[in-house]
Amino acid sequence: DVVKKGFDALTRRWNGEMDTLLVYAALFSAILTAFNIESYKLLQPASTSIDDVVLAIRQLSQQAESYSISHPFVNSTRSLVPLSAEAVQPSLLSRSAVVRLNSLWFSSLVLSLTAASLALLVKQWMYEITSGISGTSRECAQIRQIRIENLKRWHVNEVVILIPFCLQVALILFLSGLLILLWNLHDTVAGITSSLAGLLMLVVFGFMTVAPAFRWDCSYRSPQALLVYALF
Repeated sequence: DVVKKGFDALTRRWNGEMDTLLVYAALFSAILTAFNIESYKLLQPASTSIDDVVLAIRQLSQQAESYSISHPFVNSTRSLVPLSAEAVQPSLLSRSAVVRLNSLWFSSLVLSLTAASLALLVKQWMYEITSGISGTSRECAQIRQIRIENLKRWHVNEVVILIPFCLQVALILFLSGLLILLWNLHDTVAGITSSLAGLLMLVVFGFMTVAPAFRWDCSYRSPQALLVYALF
């Protein structure tokens, strides 16, 4: 009966955690996708179809200003000055900023989707290890004990810890890319956002994650805190 209670509590807790993480990962991935749909366009060269039309109109306008009519000829005394695409639509972001922005946001999306995939796998593992056993007989207790030992042997607990860690790293990458974008657009907005993001990093990813590794009575315990404790 003791083995059954421990086994059921473990699987119930992991199932509940995976449900929460799946919802968070889905919402976060949806938000990231909306940003990435717009940001990846900055990596592409300017649209030649629109730019060529604009350049052609400007060149024709240049030449039309210098037309002189000498019957039966119409001559232009002004040569065409080539116009670049940059003269038509100057970019707000430098090329290096665009590359860094997309690298951070797409890496964040990959980590978020990886976390969602791992959470789904853990859900499947929980279903498999709880299937086929019921009751409190000695045989069922032995099967549960063997499956618990297999979970430890195959480091399933470490996989569970890795999932929220991936999501937090994904959030850090997303905020970093967002700050790169804002600092290239508006200093005031970027300054306010940077202050809030810095406070979030300091409190959530700093104090609340590190404190449990040094204080046994700290209640801010989480898989990330356990990882920090294992490292130190």
